[in-house]
Amino acid sequence: MTISNAKAIIVQDWIQPNQLTVSPLPPSQIECIDDQVLVEIKATGINFADILLVQGKYQVRPERPFVPGAEFAGVIVKAGSSVAGFKVGDRVFGSTPLGIGAFATHVSLTPTPLNLFVIPPTLSFKEAAGCYITYPTSWLGIVEKAKLQKGEVCLVHAAAGGVGSAAVQIAKQIGAVVIATAGGPEKCQLVKSRLGADYVVDYTKGDWVKEVNEIANSIPGRTSSGVDVIYDPVGYFIQDTKCIGWNGRILVVGFAGTGGRIEAVPANRLLLKSAAMIGVFWGASIINEPIVAERTWKGIFNFFETAKHNGKPVRPLLFDSKPYKGLESIPEALVDLGSRKTFGKVVVEIGNNSANVKL
Repeated sequence: MTISNAKAIIVQDWIQPNQLTVSPLPPSQIECIDDQVLVEIKATGINFADILLVQGKYQVRPERPFVPGAEFAGVIVKAGSSVAGFKVGDRVFGSTPLGIGAFATHVSLTPTPLNLFVIPPTLSFKEAAGCYITYPTSWLGIVEKAKLQKGEVCLVHAAAGGVGSAAVQIAKQIGAVVIATAGGPEKCQLVKSRLGADYVVDYTKGDWVKEVNEIANSIPGRTSSGVDVIYDPVGYFIQDTKCIGWNGRILVVGFAGTGGRIEAVPANRLLLKSAAMIGVFWGASIINEPIVAERTWKGIFNFFETAKHNGKPVRPLLFDSKPYKGLESIPEALVDLGSRKTFGKVVVEIGNNSANVKL
């Protein structure tokens, strides 16, 4: 098998997302040894971490040059002789062990039980490409770490975003009462109608902490004030301590809204409410807690088989107001994501620009 015209976005120096360009993919990047598969990428997911990664601001800094991009979905076009469980022609989704390499027409990797999966027949390439980080991050936090229970109140920040939208869907299926925050009336309406949040707060208007507390304290049957679980990928941790309830759990998912600033949380507020702050780092959990990671994926696949909203199967909320097609559209997608111009999960279709393959 020969491949021509293989391409990728290659980072040579730390730069801004809008400066990224497409280059030929070196042959060494598309080699496929005995224990590897070569995937022709059809779609790739876009994440805030990708923005920080190309800027050199992420907690992990790959050796340059490198191909960014953590999530992909595509078709296996070559499988090494010792590969088990996958074959040429399989529709797959996943990530490389280093979490890079997906902003390309092809990626080669050694499949493991936690980095490559066959796409369920009910999911498209675009939907699958947006699943690998968002759903396990949200499931790990809400189900495994916070152990959210039916009837508890869960506050989800940035609920119109990738991980936030997945968190709302998971919390609702558990049977929790979901209070969601989002920015602007359009996103608030989307979170309520397409995701099923019980209450939505526009954090761009007024005092959202006060509004969240008023809502939580007005829910029938509540015997304590505040919310039980807070899912926070934004970095509102100081404000979170003002609306967490007794024995509450604040999930530290990310810092998408702080510009890289890490807040100093007043620990006395946690003490006074017997509350906990729990870090949620999906990538590290794969390495340090493989049993938990396997249980997480099992739960997610079952979730997509059984979860429903308004009588219809639950699917990833994809940003569909503007199409991103081809590697050349990735810089624009990253800029739009960083500028809060998107909702749900941003996915770029790569298939139309795929390399020419001869078997």
